[in-house]
Amino acid sequence: MGVAGVGQGARTAVRCEQCGSAAVRSVGQFLHRGRELWWDAECHCPSCDLNTCEHSGPGATPEDVRTALLAAHGPTRLRLSGPLGDPVAALRALREGSGGSLRAARELLDELREFGLSGTAVEMAWWRVRLGERGVAAEVEEGFGRAYRYVGPPELREAAVREFSAARGSAAGGSAASNGGTPGGLPVRTAGEFAGWAGVRTAAELAEPFTFVVDLGGVLRLAPRRSEHVACAGGESVSSAGEVGFRRAGGGAWEVWTVSNLSTGYCPDVTSWPAVAAALDRLGLPHPGGFTHAVVFRRCPGCGRCGIVREGHYVCVFCDGDLPERWNVDDPVPA
Repeated sequence: MGVAGVGQGARTAVRCEQCGSAAVRSVGQFLHRGRELWWDAECHCPSCDLNTCEHSGPGATPEDVRTALLAAHGPTRLRLSGPLGDPVAALRALREGSGGSLRAARELLDELREFGLSGTAVEMAWWRVRLGERGVAAEVEEGFGRAYRYVGPPELREAAVREFSAARGSAAGGSAASNGGTPGGLPVRTAGEFAGWAGVRTAAELAEPFTFVVDLGGVLRLAPRRSEHVACAGGESVSSAGEVGFRRAGGGAWEVWTVSNLSTGYCPDVTSWPAVAAALDRLGLPHPGGFTHAVVFRRCPGCGRCGIVREGHYVCVFCDGDLPERWNVDDPVPA
């Protein structure tokens, strides 16, 4: 992998196209010459010694490469270092960098002002350089949170991925996919989008919490309560997951009345709260300031099963083995 300067890499397991054995796909992003965003991907099969290079150079990074990097390292955020002195300069940098429309650039600018941009560490470093060239000072915020992979039954994730792919294909073909053309849970990126979604919920729906995930881009995705979290996430890794309830407060404004990290598919740590808070703050929703029902998940080092720690009793309910105090659900399952 040709990483120079700022760079990130990740490895995923794939099937060898030549012999069908397990192979390793290595992907990465890096800044070339300090300001050009490059990506690369290559595959190696230890069984037949096949080596293939998919790409190494500039160009739009494919979503599967970005997803692998976000899953391995978690998202990074870029915030303005101070007041935005010249919004026109920032808008120009965002439009040139994204290659999109003026409207899309304005949406990026609004996001930068109110929430900050989020993505891979390399992408945020790249945006920092481009904005700096236009006199817009911004800083990269590390530690935005870890990524949680799905750890539930594999068949549920496989079904979610199939549904996600089918819905995306229908949307691309002009058909109306679920959630208004969006596969997985409904992404809610702005206060207006939330108001539109909440305004058509029935009293019966609002009486109980909804399934939610915060995706690796920091966006809240919502689905009916009994939906699988992995389906809400489209099979992808998340920054947090759980259940959230909304109600009208004084003056008719919406607020969060309950929120938890209860997701047995992702088992997120209680430390994932900042990702949830950021997603809710982005929508202008008052919230309790923490999980109203915080669930402590641990994997037993002895039997390998994942369970919930109750009342601070760190003992496995399946085999009575001791459980660690640190979050360990991603640890390898004992043979």
